[in-house]
Amino acid sequence: MLMCQLAALSPYKIVQLDSGDEASVLRVAKELEGEAIDLLINNAGINVSGDLASTTKADLLKQFEINAVGPFVVTRAFIPHLKAAVTKHGSANVAQISSYVGSITLNVGTAYGYRTSKTALNMINSCLAFDLKNDNIGSFVLHPGYVATDMTGGGVDLVMGDVVVKAISTDTSVRDLISVIGNFTIADSGKFYNHTGEQLPW
Repeated sequence: MLMCQLAALSPYKIVQLDSGDEASVLRVAKELEGEAIDLLINNAGINVSGDLASTTKADLLKQFEINAVGPFVVTRAFIPHLKAAVTKHGSANVAQISSYVGSITLNVGTAYGYRTSKTALNMINSCLAFDLKNDNIGSFVLHPGYVATDMTGGGVDLVMGDVVVKAISTDTSVRDLISVIGNFTIADSGKFYNHTGEQLPW
């Protein structure tokens, strides 16, 4: 179903990649050898809900593998493609789709696996920003908003203590993210942004 939806958008090329499988990542990187990638978006992620009592070791490790290790492996594999874009157009960017729940400052507890894996992703991105800056490749962290998807219950508002977070549509999130990404400069590399363009605390 998803592949059909993507094909309907008439993209340049569709390739299937499992970010949790390094062999899959390396295969696709090889398949696209020589292609310039101006913008790499690491969007794959999972959320296994769990509180202090119910979260298992397996839950933590699986979310860490997909939400943190996956983006690292994908970004590293596609550095040659990003560098090719720099050669052609002067710069390239990586956008890590994280979450505000990965902010230690904004933490309100629970969701141990999801929170910690997104916090790890944020640190991985910070390291990437340092290592890629001299190549004129920016690497940024984005919170897409609390988006109405299957993962969030399809639009049910999120209640965290006294705070109620309103769900936004996928169209709103994507439109906002396009605007934020479009304004990126290398000076913003390594920073954490909301979908509205507001810088978020670590």
